[in-house]
Formats: sequence, C-alpha cells, structure tokens
Amino acid sequence: METRIGIFLCNCGGGMKNIDFDAVAEKVARMPGVTCVNLVSHLCLDEGREKMIASIREENLDRVIVAACSPEFKEHIFRQALEDAGLNGHLLAMANIREQCSWAHEGDVTEKAVELIKMATNRARLLQPLERKELPVNREVLVIGGGFSAIDTALHLSRLGLRTTLLEKEAVLGTGTGEWQSLHGFDNSSMTAAVEGDRNIDVLASARMTAAEGTIGDFTVTITREGEEISRKYGAIVLATGFRTELAPTSTLKLRTQAEPISGISIVSQEQLFHMLHNSIVEAKPRTIGFMFDFSDENSRFPTLTTLNNALAAKNKWGSEIYIFCKNVKVDSEGAEKLYREARECGVVFLKCETTPRMSMDNGRVAVEARDVFLGEDTVIACDLLVAEELLLPIAGTETLSSLLNIRLDSRGFYQDENVHLYPVASEKKGVFVIGWCRGNLDMGRVLTDISSVVMSVHGLLSSGKILVEVERVKVDPQKCVACLTCIRVCPHGAIQLVRVDGDKEVAGISDLACDACGICSAICPAKAIKFQGYRDEEILAQIEAIGES
Repeated sequence: METRIGIFLCNCGGGMKNIDFDAVAEKVARMPGVTCVNLVSHLCLDEGREKMIASIREENLDRVIVAACSPEFKEHIFRQALEDAGLNGHLLAMANIREQCSWAHEGDVTEKAVELIKMATNRARLLQPLERKELPVNREVLVIGGGFSAIDTALHLSRLGLRTTLLEKEAVLGTGTGEWQSLHGFDNSSMTAAVEGDRNIDVLASARMTAAEGTIGDFTVTITREGEEISRKYGAIVLATGFRTELAPTSTLKLRTQAEPISGISIVSQEQLFHMLHNSIVEAKPRTIGFMFDFSDENSRFPTLTTLNNALAAKNKWGSEIYIFCKNVKVDSEGAEKLYREARECGVVFLKCETTPRMSMDNGRVAVEARDVFLGEDTVIACDLLVAEELLLPIAGTETLSSLLNIRLDSRGFYQDENVHLYPVASEKKGVFVIGWCRGNLDMGRVLTDISSVVMSVHGLLSSGKILVEVERVKVDPQKCVACLTCIRVCPHGAIQLVRVDGDKEVAGISDLACDACGICSAICPAKAIKFQGYRDEEILAQIEAIGES
C-alpha cells in the first residue's frame, strides 16, 4: 500500500515574503504519495496544531512533512501533535524553509523551498516508528553548593514535594556569600533558617562529592563527610557552587620605584568596601574614592552592578567624591541603566580610558593617572581609597566536579551550558544542571531566572516518579561492533559503555535513558555499527537523491 503523506506549510505569519507559497503547494502536491497540502499561517500555535491534528485523522496520513522554521525550535511541538492524532511522533520530517532558505537569501527562493520539501518527503518515506516506554526514576535531588542560588533552589524543590539534599563544603550554609547577596537586597540568614526548619531538606555541611556514576533518574553519589563515606542515590544533580573573586593582574598595584606592592587601607576590594559601608565604623571618611573595572575582564556584568551599588552607597553615606575608571560601562542587566543614571545625577564621575591607568603613592594616597577618551588629556586624581578591579573566577574544585560528572568547562573554567540560548541551565549530561555564578558572569536577575528554570525542569523530570524514553533510537549492531571505544570517547553525554553479549564478547551499549540522540557516535563509528533512527544512511541518501529533481 502506498504511503500517505501530508505536507503542512507555515509562512510564520507572513515572515517569509520571498517564497511563493501557492506555487510551492502546487508543485509539491504532484509528488507521489502526497495526499494533502495545507498552508497555515502559524502552525505552532494552538489553532494551527488543531488543524494539523484534524487533517492527519481525516486523511489517515502515514507520514507528515512540516515546512517551517528550524527543527531546533518547534520539532517537539509537531511531534506531540502527531502523537495527539494517533500517529507515532517519529514519522515526522521537517524542512527548514525559514533559517536555511527564506532568511538566508534576499531574492525569490521558491524553487529552493520546493527542493527542501522534496528532500524531506523522500526521507519521510523511509522513516520508522519508535517504541517508547516508561522507566522509574528517583525523586530525590542533590544540590551542590551553600550560597543563595543553592539554598533558594532547595527551598523551591522542597515546596514542590521533592526531597532535596544540600551538599556544602563549608561548615555553615551561606559562608562567604552573605555580603554579596545583601548588596543586591537578598537576606541569606532568613533563607538559611527556612532550610533548617524544612524536614524535606537534608543539609550535609563540611562534605564533598568524591564519586558519581549512573544516569538521569538514577545517579549513585559518594559523599565524604568528616572522613566517613556515604553512598546515596538521586534522580537529578544541580550544581550551584558559586564563584570566587581575585584581584585582576592590573590591580596588583606597585610603586614605580619599589618592587613591594602597595598595601594598607588605601586599596580595598569591593567586598571590603561593602563591609566598611555597612558593618564597620570608619574613623576618617574618605574624601575621594576611585573605582576600577572592565580593564582586565570585559565580562563585567556583575562587577559593573557591584561598582554602581557601592559607589552610590559611598556617595550617600560619606558624601565622597567618586571617580570610576573604566573602558566601558555595560548596562545590559535589569536596573543597571537606572543605577548608572542615578550615579551620574549624584555626581559620580566616569572616566573612560582605553588603557589601564597608572598608579603611584602620593603622601599616603593613591594617585591615579589616566587618559580620558572624551577629554583627550591626562588626568591625575589622588584617592584616599581605591577600589581595585576584581575578576570573577570559578571556585576551587570546579575541575574535580566536572571530571566526576563528565561535564565540560568553558574557556574561562566555568561549567558550560548545553545551549546558552535554548537550554541555559542544562549541562550536556542529562539530569545534571548548572545554575547561577558557577556557569559564568551573571547578575541577580539572571540568577533568579536560572533558579526558576531548573526548578521547573527538575520537577517536570522527577515529579511523576517515571520518565518516558525512546527505545533504541540509537542502536549498536553487536555483529559489526569491534569495541574500538571511539563512540565511548566522543559521546558528550556519557551514554555509552562496554557491555557483554553472547557470553564473553564486549561491545558498545547505549543507554536509552542517558542518550540525547545527538548522532555523534553514529557519524563517527568506523565500522558503521551504530544506527540512528531517522538519520540512517538510506534516509540521508534519499534526501540527496531529491536534490536537483525540480
């Protein structure tokens, strides 16, 4: 019996004006096996999905082609529509006629759109349905860290009914982070008290994770605490380990005539200044304060906010003259533009410099010599207090944790996101999440967004106690596998390991639960022993054969 194929065209609300959709519909309707062609303005919205589901049922379709935007954005929505219509979700092929066609060219691209749809249709004829099954998952969550993001995440997960363990290497939760959070209006002490009174949260202080194995829904973690090893199981792991600060190389201030660094109350860090403003009695209020930032690290989102907050606090409390030396003031954070304008209106002076200012001692004060870009001349300002530039860096132990969990670090040593735009809190290993400052230079607004995202993700993953997985979407042929270990080395998700078959033979085995269906193993296998359903050789060749037919 001939395959019945339905094609759904979406013009994204008229956002692809260089494609003649009527001409496309007329041409693709002549293709063998095509039963119906539907043009919908917004296929991904509820109205469009309902039309799609109704058409699949009425036409009794076997395969579905969606010609619209990138599969990266909407494929999961269309797969679910097929499932709702009673068709296996993997009998869908998508033609990206937006990013790879309409938006990539200026002139008319109707013929290219037709070819992309023909390619997807040829591939769709060979698609096979995939079986899915439910597997049990552990509903407990491990949150590593003891700062604001870790504590707030644990509290939210607990309120949603998920038992949570807070693992902190320090003896007390919130150690070393209270001042930073208070600077932005958050009270760690009240949150810590809430954790202590929550029976659904288990706090393990002075403890470290020393081993981890398993996959999403079933991680086995070894925790060392006061010389004792504890083994526990968790369904998901959240890394919220925070950051540390360090003086930038340009802030290691030295006298021009001496090798000894300048020391004393004249030069302080942002945290020391915050402490002076809020917790200490200062005998002599500094008349002139200088700030430095954005010279050694252009990822200065958090340092910018800290500088603006501290500068305003010093201006309001002490009435000091405030000078801020910087390359640029980046105000992409929520409320940063308002802070910047408020600082300017209060009399804070910003000096834009292309090169790092030169510093020297002048009668117990720090003389800062800088060339202001707008004035076009050198300026020398003697500061009673100079707030040095600081770098945000990963905390000690980040590399160890990344190695234990088999997740990557970025070029700066922070935990790397799976996809910074689409999945910012997910690591490349399923079930392991990274939030807050341990994944980079964020502001408090972005940290709060991280917390909300990870709480929703973990709750959706574990709340039911089971997870739906695709069976053998990526499968190893044991007769072809020679156990060369290539797939194990390249898999970014840790989903492949050696398993024994037929008695003694060892071959690669892929965990359906851990596999993310990225296809790297299938593409690189030298023995062609790994098949990736939906991207088998014959399916790809069928697409290639369709090129140029029109």
